[in-house]
Amino acid sequence: MKLSQLRNLVAVAKAGSIRQASRDLNLSQSAITKSIKMLEEEVGSELLHRASHGVSPTASGDALIARAQVVEAELNHARNDIDYIEGGRIGDVRICASPTVAVSMIPRAVINFKAKRPNVNIQIEEAVFPDNLPAIRTGELDMAICMLPEQTVEDGLNFEVLVHDEVTPAVRIGHPLAQKSPLSLEDLIDEEWILFGRSISSRAVHEQTFRVNGLEPPNSSVMCASFAGALSLLEYSDFVMLVPKQIFAGRPKAWPVTPLRLTTPMQPWTIVVVTRSSTALSSVCREFIDELRKIAPTYTQPG
Repeated sequence: MKLSQLRNLVAVAKAGSIRQASRDLNLSQSAITKSIKMLEEEVGSELLHRASHGVSPTASGDALIARAQVVEAELNHARNDIDYIEGGRIGDVRICASPTVAVSMIPRAVINFKAKRPNVNIQIEEAVFPDNLPAIRTGELDMAICMLPEQTVEDGLNFEVLVHDEVTPAVRIGHPLAQKSPLSLEDLIDEEWILFGRSISSRAVHEQTFRVNGLEPPNSSVMCASFAGALSLLEYSDFVMLVPKQIFAGRPKAWPVTPLRLTTPMQPWTIVVVTRSSTALSSVCREFIDELRKIAPTYTQPG
């Protein structure tokens, strides 16, 4: 079983056709077809369903692809470590960040890290919990930095808490409620709310914030999958939205969105870094996590 054969199989599965995979890999279709055929003969099982409209993995193919992705991830870590040991200080850090973290912690961490390691390549993708977990499990990504509404345990994964945060209602600077204090959550029941995110956890935080305080959650007339889009809606309207407090850390006073000061206890929303527990991260990945740890205290809300 050759690594090139496994890479070809993964590429075909991702592309959905041998023709597209040949373009992606810059190899001939015949070479890829022969490679996968030899792999099927070696493992003694059909790995791809072949049809006129394309190909898809069989159950055996899915199992082998999952292992192949882990192997590729481990080799990538090994290459990074060797480069580090030899003094090249190069390598790759592949990150998945939730949208709220992507506009706060991630930019600072990347800027600080790149100042020390300018030759390291950083790949940033955006996804929320739990949609980000499959890519961590397969090794396609090195880590996820995301927000969780409660403590979570998942087999095969490590969860390290970076910031203990909580949500807060936010409005535009000129909103009629912006200068009122103190306010309670009950005072906001009749406001127009934006519900950010498509994940179960986002909706759960919104609903639990009201229910733990004995209130029925208000209906959200606007549901926005884009965090940047939701912030823009806040800036130009009188909507209200629950956001993590940490997004305001280090922001200029002239920022057009502001948190409301409430007497009502708010729901926790913790920032964590997620990695595979069975994988030894490369040196550059460990350095990036160290950078996250260094800046995390600046996002911690006073108790």
